Amino acid sequence: MTSNKCYHRGMKQLLLRVDDDLHARLTERAKREHRSVNAIANEILSVIGEGDGRSATEKVKARAAALGMLAPPLKVAKEAPPARDVEALRNRVLDSMRGIGPIVDDMFAEDRDRLL
Repeated sequence: MTSNKCYHRGMKQLLLRVDDDLHARLTERAKREHRSVNAIANEILSVIGEGDGRSATEKVKARAAALGMLAPPLKVAKEAPPARDVEALRNRVLDSMRGIGPIVDDMFAEDRDRLL
């Protein structure tokens, strides 16, 4: 016996008709950003629902998570680590952030373009 339930829990499927020009622009953006058209459409539609009561910080965290850029929370030590450990931690953090600048720049540019 088969079930008609969607295998994605907590997700609904939306059939949306768009004109050829809009589809071409979405497809081009998806290629340029190495993402799916579905991911682009979800992001655009989520902007419409931004009046959902979340703070700006929560929205940035959600967007970072959606882009795969959100790191797990750091564990806070009860005591300050020795100075050599702080330097090692600093270097690990800096290494993990390399290359993220252009991504953040693009995020700001998209928001700036959307708001203008």
